Amino acid sequence: DNHSRLVGSEMCIRDRLMTLELIGILAALGSAATWAIGALLLKPFAERLPAMALAFAKGVFGLGVLGLLILMVGPTSLSWTTATVLFLSGVLGIGVADTLFFKALRELSSHTVVQLMLLGQVATIAMAVVFLGESLFGLQWLGVALVILGVAIVLMVPEDVAGEGADTRATRRGVLFGLGSVLAMAVSVTMAKGALDTSDALTATWLRIAGGVVSLFVFAPLFYIGRGNWLSPILADRRLAIRFCLIATFVTLGGFFLSLLAMKLTPLAIANTLLSTEPLFVLLIMALFHRERPSARRLTGSLVGVAGVAIISAGTLLN
Repeated sequence: DNHSRLVGSEMCIRDRLMTLELIGILAALGSAATWAIGALLLKPFAERLPAMALAFAKGVFGLGVLGLLILMVGPTSLSWTTATVLFLSGVLGIGVADTLFFKALRELSSHTVVQLMLLGQVATIAMAVVFLGESLFGLQWLGVALVILGVAIVLMVPEDVAGEGADTRATRRGVLFGLGSVLAMAVSVTMAKGALDTSDALTATWLRIAGGVVSLFVFAPLFYIGRGNWLSPILADRRLAIRFCLIATFVTLGGFFLSLLAMKLTPLAIANTLLSTEPLFVLLIMALFHRERPSARRLTGSLVGVAGVAIISAGTLLN
């Protein structure tokens, strides 16, 4: 009887762990789908409104929502050093990276921008090698090469294939904006790596967004000297601004929460790989709702990029 109870208990624990892992897998896929939907929904705003104004409005709204959540669960105390590092990382990760992301989204198709963001894996690894003294071995180098190859394959597809008719010059400019966004985010993550380990996710995110909002408020007017109020385009249409803020906040918080849940309940290699399927979700959504059949190159590039992230993630665990 004791043996039977022990076996039954072990089976219950195993079943519960499998259920939790399944929830983590679904959360990772949900996060990737949320970010993909966000890229598609935010593109029309990026085409109509200034990138800095969009990044600022998104940040201000996000501060309010996160501030309420922090008050509900109770704020945590942080050292001044940790808070300062998080704040400064937000200047790059939110102020610079978000602005360049919206600029890239204005120039490129949603799928191309999302595919470019996979280079964040490569850029973060490069920062870790250069500044944190980390090292790579053969399998991880293969993964890095595949991510770069996947992005290159997608970039070889003319933008007008996506039905957006962008010219070659705009595409080149958009790629530079996208690469700038990836680089700024990678530096930001590297800066915040130690601080993120010693603070809760909500407070850390609030401080990073605050850094981005303050930096935009201070420096954005300098880029608009002689060109009028940099916020006037978004303030001129309040309904449009509110709609943008609601979409951006839902996508950011939804994608962020689901990604955290995935990383908590699922092995990192699996979570990281599933979170990188965002480009595939963009193609799927475009096919289902816009009846747009993805080109072979775009599909191949996305699959190669996801395979690269999978190898990098697996290699990290095997190292």
